Amino acid sequence: MSILPNFLITGILAMLLGLAMMVWSAAFVQRKNGGLVLILLSIALLLFGGGFFPPVIGIVGGAAGTKINKPLTRKPGSITRFAAILWPWPLVVFLVWVLGQFPVGYFFNDFLTSIMGFGMLLILSMLPLSVYSAYAHDVVHGAPRGE
Repeated sequence: MSILPNFLITGILAMLLGLAMMVWSAAFVQRKNGGLVLILLSIALLLFGGGFFPPVIGIVGGAAGTKINKPLTRKPGSITRFAAILWPWPLVVFLVWVLGQFPVGYFFNDFLTSIMGFGMLLILSMLPLSVYSAYAHDVVHGAPRGE
């Protein structure tokens, strides 16, 4: 998807925005408005040919980045305690699925395309759940001190 009619410019912009997102998320997301900038870069990537899932991952990362260096003020309820127990398994499932698609797709491409809906559901559910379970773990067990 792109709002530009020229494939060359779309490809160049998608590559530059992807590079900007990588640099920003690795080095600058912890700044005051770093999460918001990552969200805006992700929206720009979506509009200029970056696909669908990389911007979704960037938006979730940017939303999580807005909570960096903010105090944890929430009192843990039953849902938060349950989510804290889940940590780090949603992240493990997400990473195994995302990285495992490459060898599975290479050897069993027809099978992978037949379960594409399950894969999209898994990615769109495990990524936000992993962010929330990490937050819940910090709320329940106390955030580690970065000193």
